Amino acid sequence: MAQALTILIVEDETPLAEMHAEFIRRFHGCGQVWLAGNLAQARMMIERFKPALILLDNYLPDGKGITLLHELTQARFAGGVVFTTAASDMETVAEAVRGGVFDYLVKPIAYERLSQTLERYQQRMQLLVSHASASQRQIDDMFNAYARGERKEELPAGIDALTLAKVQLLFADPDARHTAETVAQELKLSRTTARRYLEFSAGRQQIMAEIVYGKVGRPQRTYRSL
Repeated sequence: MAQALTILIVEDETPLAEMHAEFIRRFHGCGQVWLAGNLAQARMMIERFKPALILLDNYLPDGKGITLLHELTQARFAGGVVFTTAASDMETVAEAVRGGVFDYLVKPIAYERLSQTLERYQQRMQLLVSHASASQRQIDDMFNAYARGERKEELPAGIDALTLAKVQLLFADPDARHTAETVAQELKLSRTTARRYLEFSAGRQQIMAEIVYGKVGRPQRTYRSL
């Protein structure tokens, strides 16, 4: 059985970090997910928990993530680092690449893209602990840090990956119950659009649809987490 992926999210915007964490826990079956709001917390948590993967922002209250990346490289950190930052200048990108980052995600991060990164890193971990010989294709995948040429999930017309991820995050709580109307209000969508995303998720068996009969009026279609 593959070892669960443990992740440290280094991000000073707490709501954003929590949203990332909920998405990772809900849809990727990872192990522990920890949050650090600055470099000092990150250093302490890396030393204590030794995460398999770090999602590292560059702009933090007490310094830059690139500094921590250099420290991890010098310390021969055994895990991987994914840069998650608004910094898209080539100087920062080049420095991160030289520092050995597994991937580089520019904010705002699309969850479809984050999913690709997590899946590829899990595949790398599984290959590294296996005793089988690696094929050239597997080796190419391990060194292809930017997923060039990877096939993206094909979504039908009218379904956007980022909006889909936001809808699904509403069901991160196992006790969550929603209707097309409540989802529309929460995400500022039309009820028709909200219903389309809910039905799509239900069709993929990511949530469950139920009919609730009230004392008066028409029965209401509600959705809950599986």
